[in-house]
Amino acid sequence: MNLEIGRLFVNKHIYVATSDIHRWGVFSKKKLKQWDVIQEFPYCTFPEEELEDSPTIERYTYGAGYLSEVDEVVLGFGFAPLFNHSDEPNVAYLLDPVNEVMRHYALCDIDADEELVIDYGVDDDVEWDD
Repeated sequence: MNLEIGRLFVNKHIYVATSDIHRWGVFSKKKLKQWDVIQEFPYCTFPEEELEDSPTIERYTYGAGYLSEVDEVVLGFGFAPLFNHSDEPNVAYLLDPVNEVMRHYALCDIDADEELVIDYGVDDDVEWDD
């Protein structure tokens, strides 16, 4: 086992509610300060081709980026699949490959009940089926 941390953090003020952006979204009951950690949850990776016939699952994945030289996607647990996209994100994430943990954090101060959004890094032309 390569884990270096024994406990994961989840901000107790985070909740899921209907979103004006798309279906469900992630929100905070109280103001978050820049760099506050929002959540830490495990993740798993899949080769992209494994999900070609599963567009519903693929919708909730992230790019593996620097973790992989092959085309892989990351499926994060916890609130990770529920963050909606914005070209002006207030949340970002890091992948911790040692602990196999995805860590979301605030990019700026975020007001209470403001939706927490990330930049998916996709073209504006991509459309998801509802």
